[in-house]
Amino acid sequence: MSDETPAISIPLRRMTQAELDAFLEKAADILRGNVDHSEFRGYVFALLFFKRISDVFEEAVRNLAKKVGDELANDPAMQKKSLPFVVPPDSIWAAVTVGTVEKKVTSLQLGQSLNDAMLAIERANAPKFDGILTSKIDFNKTDELPRDKLVNLTNHFASHKFDRAHVPDDLFGDAYEYLIRTFASKAGKSSGEFYTPKEVSYLISEIVEPDEQHEICDWSSGSASLLLQCREYLRRHQKDPNRLFLYAQESNLATYNISRINLILHGVNSWHPAHGDSLRDPKHKTSDGKIKQFDRVVMNPPFSLKDWGADNFIDGDPFDRFVYGMPPAENGDYAWMQHIAKSLKPDGKAIVVMSQGILFRGQPKLTEEEDGRNKKADDEYLIRSGFLRDDLIEAVIVLPSGIFYGNNVPACLAILNKRKPAARKDRVLMIWASRHYQHANPQCLLRRSDCLRILLPWRAFGNTAKALEILPTEGQAILNEIAHDRAHALQEISDAYDAVIAALPVLREEAESLLPEGFTVWQEKRDATHPIWGRLADPKLDKAKLKALTKEIKDEAKARLKIVKTQIKILEKLEKERDERIAEINRRADRETMEVQEAIADLQRICADPDEACRYFVVAEQGEVEENEFNLNLPRYVDAFEPEEEIDLRVALTELADADASSRAANEKFRSLLKLS
Repeated sequence: MSDETPAISIPLRRMTQAELDAFLEKAADILRGNVDHSEFRGYVFALLFFKRISDVFEEAVRNLAKKVGDELANDPAMQKKSLPFVVPPDSIWAAVTVGTVEKKVTSLQLGQSLNDAMLAIERANAPKFDGILTSKIDFNKTDELPRDKLVNLTNHFASHKFDRAHVPDDLFGDAYEYLIRTFASKAGKSSGEFYTPKEVSYLISEIVEPDEQHEICDWSSGSASLLLQCREYLRRHQKDPNRLFLYAQESNLATYNISRINLILHGVNSWHPAHGDSLRDPKHKTSDGKIKQFDRVVMNPPFSLKDWGADNFIDGDPFDRFVYGMPPAENGDYAWMQHIAKSLKPDGKAIVVMSQGILFRGQPKLTEEEDGRNKKADDEYLIRSGFLRDDLIEAVIVLPSGIFYGNNVPACLAILNKRKPAARKDRVLMIWASRHYQHANPQCLLRRSDCLRILLPWRAFGNTAKALEILPTEGQAILNEIAHDRAHALQEISDAYDAVIAALPVLREEAESLLPEGFTVWQEKRDATHPIWGRLADPKLDKAKLKALTKEIKDEAKARLKIVKTQIKILEKLEKERDERIAEINRRADRETMEVQEAIADLQRICADPDEACRYFVVAEQGEVEENEFNLNLPRYVDAFEPEEEIDLRVALTELADADASSRAANEKFRSLLKLS
């Protein structure tokens, strides 16, 4: 191929969300089998965060140089002043993992090189990054992290650029969430305990309705997914998520650092994280040492925690949380519930994921006259009755089993409201949401249609007439979200593929012109601008030179055609890949749309029939709750039992007779075969 006929350059294609998710999952797969899940997630998360901030920092310095010049842009003082974080020169990814021309980093040195760099980055960004990369992470522990695995992992991350030009904050943050979810689903309880399924987080945000200027806290923050979903709620409702003030506390140090990384990677610039046990040592306090109160509290604490710290409060609770009674020493559910109630402002609301046991555990006081024995009321009964007498519980939602990672304990959502609207006072909404969900492995899923079945009775507060009135709007809102997500995913595919595939028609046209048939067509016009044949149009060429040049150019055309065909093959593969992804996006969106439309029709049927509605949701008056001895077990109020399938006896008898005849015929045939043998 001559210099005058270069091949069309195929630009590098930006990763889509699905590809980035898969890329990060591959990072986890590199280590799988060598490191305990609860540990190796730390290695992957730390390396990923290091690569991201290194690439983003280098990009930021380049952008800064365009404004102030190279000298100032590389001045540490200017960087500290102008950029959200800094990476020391010796701690840039390439310097740490590869080294310099003069001094390469060997595989034996790689672990220590990473340890040194991450410590230097923390010190350069103290206190914001304190411990975020080094706590419980040691890349020199070859018994946990073999050197060949570490080399493969760093090479894997080095194969892609993670600056904002290639991967925006929202895309990278979502991929990090996907990686957290991947660990949670594959690792069982060791990793699953700190991750709330996205669909449950979505429900929580829609129910608690955070608003601008709200202070919102998660006292058991895990990976911070609930707080991030509250920010996403504001974005969905065209409000500014940066005007939501986030507070978090987490007792597990590794998980605490995962949450900090998660918030940073999602572009959250201001929040209040804390490490420590929220029950024993709450960190968010007022200037006079009392527990800080919030507009909203969202939580998914450990279910039925046995070692919650009861021994610490033998002489009473310094924060005066246990006003309704001391929770059982072996179960911390109501310790969390009272902690949450204490940390709500006078008009605050909370939603918490809890074991369903909080609804019914504990018995009232018994006397000889009533039961033939004397027995004090159980602690959990006293606490629950106190919550209900003070009208703190606004609603209870029973969730399907198996939707939490590594945990099959039946769960519910408890909604607390310190200032209920007048129409909701002394009433508790109960929603039986365990019927509709998607069976899957390793855990079941709530679909958008299932979320609609919960949100509609919540927003109507059990009023079927109001539910029917708002159903079109609520249903359309979910359908709009599906349409928005479809459009976003299709645009992402377009951004990733279209610029690359745009060369395909040009290459196909060029390939046709390079074939012998193309040469014949060219000879009819003798177009001098053709990149290959055009040189033969020179009128100054004599017969001998024309013959020699024709042979030379035909050979050149063959070589060029080979290159062009290779490029066409590559782009046709990408075109097919793009079309398959578009089809999959549309299939998924069409399926979700159909499911929601079916749910809308079903909800219209349910809400039009009060008897049918009682199978899904009811509003219990306080008098009814008292009659049930403050037991909130939903089957006492909601018709939770499934009707038995009706069987037509005539059809059943016919089927039985047919089966009997078939069995007799088979036996006769078997006997005949035995006689023949």
